[in-house]
Amino acid sequence: MRLPAMAMACSVLLGCAQQPTAVAPVPATTPLASDPQQCLSQVECTTKTSRTLLFVFDYAAAGGALVQRQERLLFTPADAPRGEWPAIYIRLAEPMSGRFDFNAECQVPRCRYSAAQLLQVYRDYLAGQPGDLSKPAGK
Repeated sequence: MRLPAMAMACSVLLGCAQQPTAVAPVPATTPLASDPQQCLSQVECTTKTSRTLLFVFDYAAAGGALVQRQERLLFTPADAPRGEWPAIYIRLAEPMSGRFDFNAECQVPRCRYSAAQLLQVYRDYLAGQPGDLSKPAGK
């Protein structure tokens, strides 16, 4: 008696499994603009840290001061000569997920780059599209 009941229960379940079910349409997702200063994995953070180091070395090679490091902070030292290159401050992202913070400050009446221009150059480096630091964008 159990065998026929079990066979009937399996048939019912099998029949239900083969019935098409109504599936709600998935709303189209709008791709969010990715933020180059954000990293979501350890690999991405490591890559962007390497790109940050490339940026600071290219910055120094173009005429800016070589930065110093204190834990996760890269910064233009206070005793660096003041010139047409802004002082820069970069806080590296945490290894697993985080954000790279950037700040630039012109210490003379007129600098080669504004803070906004230099931030854009830095963001290009993080995105893997390094530019030419010797020629400011828009000049």
